[in-house]
Amino acid sequence: MTIDVFIDTICPWCRMGTRSLLMALDKIPGGNEQVDVRWHAFQLNPGIQPDGESYREHMTRKLGGRERFEARLKQYSEFGKNFGLHYNMDLVSLTPNTILSHQLIALTPVDKQKQLIEELFTAYFEKGINIGDVDELVKIAKTSGAHEETALRTMLSRGEGLDRIEDDQDYAERLGINGVPFYVFDEKYSLSGLHSPDDFVKVIQRFMEEQ
Repeated sequence: MTIDVFIDTICPWCRMGTRSLLMALDKIPGGNEQVDVRWHAFQLNPGIQPDGESYREHMTRKLGGRERFEARLKQYSEFGKNFGLHYNMDLVSLTPNTILSHQLIALTPVDKQKQLIEELFTAYFEKGINIGDVDELVKIAKTSGAHEETALRTMLSRGEGLDRIEDDQDYAERLGINGVPFYVFDEKYSLSGLHSPDDFVKVIQRFMEEQ
């Protein structure tokens, strides 16, 4: 079966949702072999300037005040613990434009995308790294071993992979997606938001039984 997963690389809930899904696949005998996970780009802030914006100012404005912003930061830490994830949000100073990070994922071999996505999440949420910066993305890509530096810089500068991002955005629009994480199972059933590994196990096993 296939699971199409729509994420943004600066979405805390996407990080948790990705980990939850992968935990579920580990619980199902043969889950990682029988399930084809396909990653799709989604930009929560498509109009943000290329250099990004202040994270605190952006989120305070988006959530409607400082108190709501501070409460949301606590949620990330509390919910993240359920999935073995740590959030150092005090290190996050920037809300970057995520187009380059999605471009990097699109250019990465399918068998290395999962590792790269985890590296991107870790870089942003635990180290406060600007994943909208080409130099930082190249460093992250080298960690995953998926790219040679000079070739990657050339591909990014040429806009390679952007066509796949546009296809993802068109697909998301057809599905009516307005938030992530978002999951589509065998192109038949969709699930939105954060769910526990056990919830995913139930859905996946049901679809496996129907095949």
